[in-house]
Amino acid sequence: MKIFYDYSIFTHQNLGGISRYFINLEKLLKNQNQTKIFAPIHQNLFLKENIQNGIFIKRFPKYTRKIIKFYNQLLTNINVRNFNPDIYHKTYYNDFWPSNLKGKKIITVYDLIHEIYQEDYGYDQKYRPKKKCLLESDAIIAISTNTKNDLINYYDIPKNKIYVTHLGVNLNENQTFKKKIVEDPYLLYVGDRKRYKNFSNLLKAFSLNTKIYKDFKLVVFGGGEFSKSEIEIFKDNKIDLNKIFKISGNDKVLSNLYEYAELFIFPSKYEGFGLPLIEAGIKKCPIACSNIKIFKEVMGDSVCYFNPDSPEDISKVLEEILYSNEKKKILKEKAFIKSKNYSWKKCSEQTFKIYKSVI
Repeated sequence: MKIFYDYSIFTHQNLGGISRYFINLEKLLKNQNQTKIFAPIHQNLFLKENIQNGIFIKRFPKYTRKIIKFYNQLLTNINVRNFNPDIYHKTYYNDFWPSNLKGKKIITVYDLIHEIYQEDYGYDQKYRPKKKCLLESDAIIAISTNTKNDLINYYDIPKNKIYVTHLGVNLNENQTFKKKIVEDPYLLYVGDRKRYKNFSNLLKAFSLNTKIYKDFKLVVFGGGEFSKSEIEIFKDNKIDLNKIFKISGNDKVLSNLYEYAELFIFPSKYEGFGLPLIEAGIKKCPIACSNIKIFKEVMGDSVCYFNPDSPEDISKVLEEILYSNEKKKILKEKAFIKSKNYSWKKCSEQTFKIYKSVI
């Protein structure tokens, strides 16, 4: 089978879970198939490091995006004609399909955050290429049942057109570290902190509980530097900046942080999947997270849940875990066992079955 992955996400992301998803798919499927990631000009570090495909530009110069888009689409048309793929898997939402494409069109949908939080993002689905993409695709892959249901609700897409494949995890479960990056006992938060991520309620919960505040630091990995508004929240909640460690880095750094954290906390109000839950689980880190549908789909009873709208409930659940060695031990083992259900091998096998079913 000939499988073609287009340039879309690799011009959109420097780093990120979506581009990593496609690199893992291509890597695992290429042994028994003719696969190609085609990104003539891109800005993706994962692609540069793993496949060395196309021309890498760290940051596109101002006013060049339209030119780069035109160039990528022109060369994609030529390459598709020569390669003649059975499957054209679009890597992100845009309204471009090669004019001479004979193979089947596939798109993966990760979440419907923009649709659900329209007021925050100023999103009008009538004028976005995403809808056109979905309607013109031969099959849609959703990364969770929750995302599949959202697609049906927001776009009225037939159920039999949508397939579910869960994601895998890149962190190595067998990699252990002798030295801690953070010596003090700490709670861990990972990723973006804006809007629906609900970071502000975590901060309120952290400051509410004098016992937790005294005994633990809060480590924040990724998501960029703290904004002025976040620093104001620290001040409003009387949180000493010395209690917050802001850390950035690669998978090795993140893996170390999971391994030695007393607890991983995920207070988000919405996700398409929630990959950090799997990452924490694979590193045997106990988990407390929001009681939302997607987290229950992914982790079942292997984590402790709290009401994300209630800092008091978040604080209560954190205390119940942090001061019970028995509870932490049970959560570590349960999360590890549950996380073992998710792998890129399994994801690629399920994806290949979808490809075969549509051609």
